Amino acid sequence: MDIEKLLDGRLLVQGTSGAGKSWTLRRIVEQTNVLVQQIIIDPEGEFGSIAQHYDFPILDGTKLDPAALAVAAGRVREHRLSVLLDLSQLDRETQMQSVTAFVGALIAAPRENWHPAMIVIDEAHLFAPFGGAGLAATSVRQAATQTITDLMSRGRKRGLAGVLATQRIAKLAKSVSSEVLDFMIGLNTLDIDIRRAAETIGWDARKGFDRLPMLKPGDFVASGPAFSQAPATLHIGAVETGHIGARPEMVAPTIIDSAGAASLLDLEQLHAATAGDEEIRSEASIPPAYRSIRAFIREPAFADAGRVWEVLRPLAPQGAAVADLADYLSIDVGRVSAALALLDSYGKFLT
Repeated sequence: MDIEKLLDGRLLVQGTSGAGKSWTLRRIVEQTNVLVQQIIIDPEGEFGSIAQHYDFPILDGTKLDPAALAVAAGRVREHRLSVLLDLSQLDRETQMQSVTAFVGALIAAPRENWHPAMIVIDEAHLFAPFGGAGLAATSVRQAATQTITDLMSRGRKRGLAGVLATQRIAKLAKSVSSEVLDFMIGLNTLDIDIRRAAETIGWDARKGFDRLPMLKPGDFVASGPAFSQAPATLHIGAVETGHIGARPEMVAPTIIDSAGAASLLDLEQLHAATAGDEEIRSEASIPPAYRSIRAFIREPAFADAGRVWEVLRPLAPQGAAVADLADYLSIDVGRVSAALALLDSYGKFLT
């Protein structure tokens, strides 16, 4: 791989889950560590071992808001610092906002800080989804997509080289993938992905369907100025730092009876919590006027309030003394007062 041509042409690593994309990014970072400044954006917490191995500072997205990340990005460019931005504990919308602020500030750095830097972004489709996919607000998606597009277009002249990885080209915004000159295409199994991937590296669809589904994990077809003009199949070598992207090793589950399992799950508490939530949801679904009526009739003084109301209604607007009402209804003054207070609180007491 020609690192200078890679910095000029950017790189997109694509393959289905398990194809070896994260491993490939890790290998690239390790092999180029002493050659160029590296900025890693990690949405899933997979690259912490790289930061530990090379003594990168870790920018924790849970402790730095977008404004702080923008300031940090300016300092990263000024001092040519290799860093890792860990976004793994944030929801998708906040991840997008953080990337928009951080990468936007990298791009906006003053000209005197335009030094070469490799921007490694795993799961790039999360930040620049095709067709507005995702749960984030439209404005947030648009801002994030535009920022990643700027990285892959305007970023080149500013020394920024995007090295992106995605599971599916079809999930990544075309405005991003269209700016890439270098590609590494791994295992693909879906028809739409095979067609798009084959087209990307200059293969016809038939060749793509013959070759791409047969690739082994770690095998990629590389194409572009950084590799060779003609697509070439290669295998990614070993990595030095701990890779956590693979699935966990198979371990037999603990054998336990249903009663013991229910105890560990604390099912009784969960059942009680569900019942409580159901009562709240049922209450919330009732129209406000009905909720007021239900609350009114559940008051302890409701029965007395009804009797007091029946007596007072024919007497309006003159009314009657509280003591007289108590004598007439054969209840004590305290109960009458409580009934009047209840009527008054619901706006029914007429004077």
